Amino acid sequence: MVRLILTSLLGVLMSLPALLAQTTIDACNLFEATENEAWPFVLTAVESGDASSSNEQVFEIVIDGLPSEGASIRVAKTVANGNWYFGEPIELELGSNVVTVPAVSFARNVKFQFSSGDVAFSGLFLNYSDINTCVASTDGVPIAFCDAFEPGPNETWAYVFTAVNSDDPSSGEEQTLEIEVSALPEGGAEYRVAKTVANGNWYFGNPVELSFGLNTVTVSAVSFQRTVKFQFSSGDIEFTALSLNGEAVVCDANEILGCTDTEAENYDETATGDDGSCTYHPSYYCGTGTFWDETAGKCTAESSCTGDIDQDGMVAVSDLLIFLAAFGNACE
Repeated sequence: MVRLILTSLLGVLMSLPALLAQTTIDACNLFEATENEAWPFVLTAVESGDASSSNEQVFEIVIDGLPSEGASIRVAKTVANGNWYFGEPIELELGSNVVTVPAVSFARNVKFQFSSGDVAFSGLFLNYSDINTCVASTDGVPIAFCDAFEPGPNETWAYVFTAVNSDDPSSGEEQTLEIEVSALPEGGAEYRVAKTVANGNWYFGNPVELSFGLNTVTVSAVSFQRTVKFQFSSGDIEFTALSLNGEAVVCDANEILGCTDTEAENYDETATGDDGSCTYHPSYYCGTGTFWDETAGKCTAESSCTGDIDQDGMVAVSDLLIFLAAFGNACE
């Protein structure tokens, strides 16, 4: 697999607001790997040596992706005599899955076993506390920030990657797109093939759910000239590698226009190019030896007169009142 060539993207990615982070059970150190092929991963809720082990245990996992064969969870707990009890398997679903183990009057162990490590999740809670400390940020590039993708035809298909146009002599050949997905937006994302057929009309394939890791799409060869595109439902899909017909796709960052001056009121930390839109507080324009007077609404010359607290050019009762109002206050 040829890795994506990243150019000028690191600075952009460092400043992007974090997307909803996702990971999989097998990539999270909160889950222990076991030798049980049917239940290869386990999360320990509480152990018998814990003072709260007899309390009710409420576990919630917010699932964003499941393997094609599905996945299950079951409770494993010790009973009063110390023996292990294993609950019935429960089929996991996309979205929130909550499993509650009732309180007892004795110390016990409580674990949650999983049938697959390929379960992708973005939320993990135990007894209503967020325990999801294992989600790492990805090094992927969002589709929206890669100039190899163009804005799509509508909101449903927000971005499009053109594999070949009909005027290309090789347009009738097989087209294979590979994309290594490292992060997906909440609710997932899809792609579909858009291509022209022999009479020039457009054909749109069925939507296909994207999954974490390598996604490969192949459009078979034909005997006529045609256009082939791959449409994507979201610009928040992040990927670490992209290739077309075995060749790496070079991905330059799309320029983000905005105010790049850190002293401006509307400074945009994600902007990579200044568009002249910066606005400033009036005090920005006050020259040396002046300050912005909010009451007067203008830049006012600073006074060198000792005791002129209100900077009006003379020492008067108003200065004394300001001093007395502050008299006795503790200075930090």
